[in-house]
Formats: sequence, structure tokens, C-alpha cells
Amino acid sequence: MARYCGYKRSGGGLKLAGILLMLIGALMFLIFVPRWVWTSALGVVFISVGFLLWRFSD
Repeated sequence: MARYCGYKRSGGGLKLAGILLMLIGALMFLIFVPRWVWTSALGVVFISVGFLLWRFSD
């Protein structure tokens, strides 16, 4: 909505944070799936939150 009103936000930091969270989540998911279920679930949460940050930061 911000770009339609002429107001531009800088979301470069949020995009970078989202990408980093997705990478960390993917690594946690790949490394810890065979061992502990809760850490792989945490990896999936990191991927989801990272994607949301990356997608909705303009």
C-alpha cells in the first residue's frame, strides 16, 4: 500500500534478514531432521518467518 500512496519504505534490511532466516532454517532442517524433531520444526518456522519478512518488505 505504501507505493500507491507515494510513500516509499526502505525494506533492504528486512529482505536481508528474511533471506538469512530462510538459509538458517534450511540448514537446520537438513542437518537435524534425522535427529530431533523439535529442531527441524524450528527450522521450518525460521523458513516461514524468513519468507514472510522477505515477501512483505518493500
